[in-house]
Amino acid sequence: MKKISMFTKAFVFMSMLIAGAGFFLVPPAGAQIKELRIGIGIDADTLNPQEHTTTLCQNMSDLIQDTPLYQTPDNKLEPRLLTKYDVSKDGLTYTLQLRKGVKFSDGTLFDAKALKLTFDRALDPKLKVPLRFAITMIKEVTIVDDYTVRVQLKYPYAPFAATLSLTILSPISPAAIEKYGEDVRQNPVGAGPYILKEWVKGDRIVMVRNENYYGKKPTVEKLTFKIVPEDTTREAMLRSGQIDVCYKPLPSNVAALKADPNITVEMPLDTRTIFMGLNYKKGVTKDKLVRQAFNYAVDKKAIVSKVLFDTAVPMEGPVSPILFGFFKMANQYDYNPEKAKELLKKANFDFNQTVNMRTPQGRYLFDKQVSEAVQAYLQAIGVKTELRTYDWPTYVAGLLKPIQETELEVFLLGWGPIILDADFGLYGQFHSSVNPPAGLGAAHYSNAEYDKLMDASRLEQNPKKRLEIMKKASEMVWDDCPWIWLHVEKFVIAYSKKIKGMVVTGTEKFYPTYIKMEK
Repeated sequence: MKKISMFTKAFVFMSMLIAGAGFFLVPPAGAQIKELRIGIGIDADTLNPQEHTTTLCQNMSDLIQDTPLYQTPDNKLEPRLLTKYDVSKDGLTYTLQLRKGVKFSDGTLFDAKALKLTFDRALDPKLKVPLRFAITMIKEVTIVDDYTVRVQLKYPYAPFAATLSLTILSPISPAAIEKYGEDVRQNPVGAGPYILKEWVKGDRIVMVRNENYYGKKPTVEKLTFKIVPEDTTREAMLRSGQIDVCYKPLPSNVAALKADPNITVEMPLDTRTIFMGLNYKKGVTKDKLVRQAFNYAVDKKAIVSKVLFDTAVPMEGPVSPILFGFFKMANQYDYNPEKAKELLKKANFDFNQTVNMRTPQGRYLFDKQVSEAVQAYLQAIGVKTELRTYDWPTYVAGLLKPIQETELEVFLLGWGPIILDADFGLYGQFHSSVNPPAGLGAAHYSNAEYDKLMDASRLEQNPKKRLEIMKKASEMVWDDCPWIWLHVEKFVIAYSKKIKGMVVTGTEKFYPTYIKMEK
């Protein structure tokens, strides 16, 4: 395995030249598992990799579609649909070598045309691609031969190698796109280890093993994702053996689950930040003093300890501390209700008006309970609020509305970068180009000076200078407060003690492809 130059330890996984056919946790020959039952809190809104907004749904697409590269839990890159890549000295050209002999599950050949189509779709402005910001540095994609694709960048982009592991670049069968059109989101056809067998909305998503998968044969024949919005019900189903995996159990029950000799609990610190978005362009939160007041009004440490039972840590900067480019901010919005009241008075806040709050339920750890706690803190300083709860697909649809149509004022949301670089958070949520409907920056933050800094950070190849730029950008957005800066989650997943070899990542994904099940 040949290495190219590395900028920092955090970029090891971004700077490896990979070759061969290594696969993670390849099991020895052994008994096959008939079915693995996984309890999740939300239904998928789409299984089109280019349309995703949600890590859990991306996780599902990874199993169906597969990705060009795979990012391991220890932040290295392994080959998947690509066997290797080469980078030009100026960092502007990536030559991608495709794995030969791969077919989509419908029998269509995976070749350079199929991969180019994937890039073209992801970059097509006519298609709704919420995470497009992650690949906007791509200038042109050309076919060299049947199994070689060349990607030309507009500027050298340090994390681009890791970008090749993103679900947004997961290929769909060209034949399926032609057959289904936009409905491919309900009928995904990929080259991954599993095939979508059944999707009963609101109840279950069932995948079966792709017997023609190019890689090692998965040990699990069928994956059933059972949609169970109630956390306590998922936990009860795990304890009773009705499901084998419980995705994001109740934080208050984590200690009890850990104490259960029949259950394994994993909870690595995540990249996911949980926040209350504050509409930057509409409603009472247009005023910076109001946004800052709302931050001082909320006791984040108390929420982490008393509501989340330490399954999270308070935010100390605008991104997760496990990301390259994280900085702890000098000014912290420590709980200070009196200061919050002073700022609201200075802003001439109208205490007779009602602030609209929105929250999903079952998407994040205790999301509704966290929203209710924030509501109580705001009411404690005299702010009238109304909190509404939505299922995830409905909630996502509301997040994507343009500013003139949005009803969002104060709303709970999470953002989990899938590569360990602060650009995915600082650019992906706060650059004005990602304001809905173009992207997922639902707070509609817009600051020309901030945009200039983030644009410069993408151009800068010197790691130290890049860090300096990202620090300035972090300080600027932290002061502007387009969010109530709440906490960074730990990725909590509980499963039967019989399961061995489950892959759980800090980017909030899990892979049961090659598990073993003890009797």
